[in-house]
Amino acid sequence: MRTTSDEELIARGGRVGQVANFIALVMVFGGLLVSFTPWKLISVALIALGVLMYTVGHRGVEQAAREPRFIRQLVDALAGFDDRYHLYSHVLPGDHVLLTPHGVFVLVLKGVDGRIRSFKDKWVRDLSLRRLLRFFTEESLGNPTKEVQRQVKRVQKYVEQHNPELEVDVQGLVVFVNPKARLEVTDSSVPVLPLRRLKSYVRRASPQSDVQPEAMSALRQIFDEAPRA
Repeated sequence: MRTTSDEELIARGGRVGQVANFIALVMVFGGLLVSFTPWKLISVALIALGVLMYTVGHRGVEQAAREPRFIRQLVDALAGFDDRYHLYSHVLPGDHVLLTPHGVFVLVLKGVDGRIRSFKDKWVRDLSLRRLLRFFTEESLGNPTKEVQRQVKRVQKYVEQHNPELEVDVQGLVVFVNPKARLEVTDSSVPVLPLRRLKSYVRRASPQSDVQPEAMSALRQIFDEAPRA
């Protein structure tokens, strides 16, 4: 299997997070200084905004550190696929796009652990003391269903813009890479699976989604020519 990733884009996210962290610390320190003046409300606002910015910045730094690990895990999980399979990470409008003879798959990866439940595309993750202690640094679950649906639409639109005559079915998958994730999924509009099942799922994809050789060549050209950061 071939892989292409935009490492500069990933690293840039980490640098932006570091800058946000620095600004956040300045705001908090400034808020503490202002607290000794009559402008108490300004002090509270600065500290609150600083904490919020630190949370966002730290998560950006963590994501920049996490993404290369996710890519390595993906490559290991898909080991054995030949060169017809190509993984594009942070190159296209979808974070991770897998081009295969069985179709185009947009993968949304989640590294959270614990009990995770989904019913009709509504997601809940059980609360724990450990989660509370890691609130400001831990990866957010969000709504993976909506996330992957948005990315699928963006990739589909990207293909249509570059080759309007090319008809291809872009499929979305939510993949949990943490082996400690315990999934309970009911009535999901998109497939949700642990990383260990990804390879077999791709192999068993519906024949209706198979990509003809001509379409594969066209897609590979479109994806390979995607601009980098």
